[in-house]
This record gives sequence, structure tokens and C-alpha cells, in this order.
Amino acid sequence: MTLRQAMATLMVALALTVAGCGSDPSKDANMNTLFTELMQRPDIQTAEADYQDLLARIRDKLVADIGIERWTQDGEPVSGSACVGQYAKLGADGEIRRYSSGTSPGNIADADWPRAVEVVADLAGRHGFGEPQVVVDRPGDHEVSLKDEYGAELLFGTAVNTTLSLSTGCHLTREAHQRGIPAEEAPLY
Repeated sequence: MTLRQAMATLMVALALTVAGCGSDPSKDANMNTLFTELMQRPDIQTAEADYQDLLARIRDKLVADIGIERWTQDGEPVSGSACVGQYAKLGADGEIRRYSSGTSPGNIADADWPRAVEVVADLAGRHGFGEPQVVVDRPGDHEVSLKDEYGAELLFGTAVNTTLSLSTGCHLTREAHQRGIPAEEAPLY
């Protein structure tokens, strides 16, 4: 191999190496696919309003129909974080929120538990949640989980007290939803 051929080979290898150091097209395509998927969902603020409304309706209906005590708030009613799993790539564009309804003092009697689950399932079903799945079912201690199409999970349980909480699936922030493209692709002005 001549010096000229060696230099040409080296230049081609260097060009391929430098080109490979840029963004990974499969990563960008995957991120764009995930972003596009989340654009089909409501933004996190809209989802929060819907979920908070659902939780309020459930609490009120359980008090009225089952006769449990009024709910008391303990701790932070809302917390949030970045999305996890495959959606973590979206960074600050995506959020998950958790809502605690606090507790209703006391236990729902075993005889009343099926009716209480029916109340929760009926209202949650109107908001796109599926059938309740049993998490715990023993005398004086019950919990069910209901999930929606966006990955939200509603937990309803009773033991010493009665609890109700909801974790959203991943949703875009309102800003990301309005922008319509991932933040890293947005033009810098």
C-alpha cells in the first residue's frame, strides 16, 4: 500500500468515525415516535384536571353511598417526576404525577367492600379505566388496582383506614404539547 492509499484509507476511516459520533438516528427516531405517541394524549395539566375530578367524584360517592368518613389529607396531595422507562428519553418534556386523596378514617366492612369497589369501578370506567384487579384480598384488608389506556393506575384500598391514590402515565407538559416537537429539536431563537 502506498502512502497515498494509506492516507486515503485513514481519511475514509476518520470520516466514518466522526459521522458515527453524531446523534444516533435510531435513538432520534425512537424519541420522535414516543413524542408523537404522547402528542395523542392530553397534556399533563389537562390530564391532572380530569384525574383530580375523578378522585373527587369517587371520594364523594363513597361517603354518600357507602357511608365512610369524610376524607382527610395527610402529606402532599400531589407529587411529580420525569417519565421513566422508555419515556425517560423525553427528559423535561414528559411528566408523571401522583395524587393522594388522603385517607378516610376507618375500615370498610368486608360485607360492604364489593359495593365500594363497584362504586369506584363505575366512576373510573367512565374515565377510561379498566376492570379492577385484586392486589390484596383478606379479611379486613383489601386493595384493587385499575389502569387506563395512558398507563395511569388508580389504587383503592381499606385496612386500618381507607385510601385512594392515582399515578398518571407519562404525559407531555403543556409547553411540549404546544411546541409539537421534542425540546432538543426546537430551534434556538
